[in-house]
Amino acid sequence: MELIGTAVTAILVLLVFYLAQLPAKRQDKDIQKMQEEVKEKDRIITYTGLCGTVTKVLDDRVILKTEPDGVELSIEKWAIAGLDERTFEKKEKKSKKEE
Repeated sequence: MELIGTAVTAILVLLVFYLAQLPAKRQDKDIQKMQEEVKEKDRIITYTGLCGTVTKVLDDRVILKTEPDGVELSIEKWAIAGLDERTFEKKEKKSKKEE
């Protein structure tokens, strides 16, 4: 009887660990997809906190132009943490005000 209880407990612990990893795997796939689909004129932010506009997309790198300096940096695609959505929100607000 004890053996059955121990086996059920072990199976439940393994199931919980497996289910806890699913959202992280899904998020990793989404980030990788975003990194592959980045295009020119996208505003991005890197894992190190650099923000800028993509000026050129290469195979495994992008050329990033920072503001306000206008310095161009070559960074690996894996270093892209995400799109800089704050700048998109500002641009949308400006364009709505102009209309």
